Amino acid sequence: MSHLVVANGEGQHALWPHAVGVPSGWQATGFSGTEEDCLGHIAEVWTDMRPRSLRDLSATEPNVLATERFVLRELTDDQVAALLRDDAPDDDRAPGYPLAGTLAAAGGFGKRTADQHVRGFGMYQVVRCADGRVIGDIGFHTPPQEGTVEVGFGLVESGRGAGYASGALHELTRWALAQPGVTTVVARTLKDNTASQAVLERVGFHRTGEEAELLHYALGTEGTDAIEGSEQAGSRPVGRGPVADGGRSGA
Repeated sequence: MSHLVVANGEGQHALWPHAVGVPSGWQATGFSGTEEDCLGHIAEVWTDMRPRSLRDLSATEPNVLATERFVLRELTDDQVAALLRDDAPDDDRAPGYPLAGTLAAAGGFGKRTADQHVRGFGMYQVVRCADGRVIGDIGFHTPPQEGTVEVGFGLVESGRGAGYASGALHELTRWALAQPGVTTVVARTLKDNTASQAVLERVGFHRTGEEAELLHYALGTEGTDAIEGSEQAGSRPVGRGPVADGGRSGA
């Protein structure tokens, strides 16, 4: 028996017998064939089974990545602007936050063009679950470009040496490499920032080169099995994007 692939206004797909009229609210997509062919086509084109209304809603909400020890909370445009104005609440911040690198990163984020504001590829605060305090931040310089995205991070003194930096880097890198079209996450750090280098290497990044005072690191989709969240702190990469704290040090 021949079948059709039909879809409704919410972007949901279904298999329908070719000889039976398409029900109200559904339309033929133009694909037809055997039951197996149609099911295979549906599996390819309908990867998110939520109604379009829910998909559109989630696409505009900030991304959140949660673990037992910390939460990575993506900032909205207004929250980034509040950081730059020093107009954000102080009661949820650990002493020393925002870092100088935080403000540099926020400034870079504020200069993004409209098409560079892509959900998930922004600036995140690292929130320690034990006390609910913001102990640092991590994020991307820009959305992916030709499959590559650059990450930077920094923690206040009280957040260092306890696994938060490598844990945050682990979670955000794993998330990024799971996104369509992203094949590589890169990072840069100062040559004398051994703490940052240790974090990057612990998570699975490998050194790819150097220039002047900077070391270049990368982790691709082929290396995701090597990702290991552990400990220590990190740096805000220098160069294109935010520059901070002489390479954004943390130990």
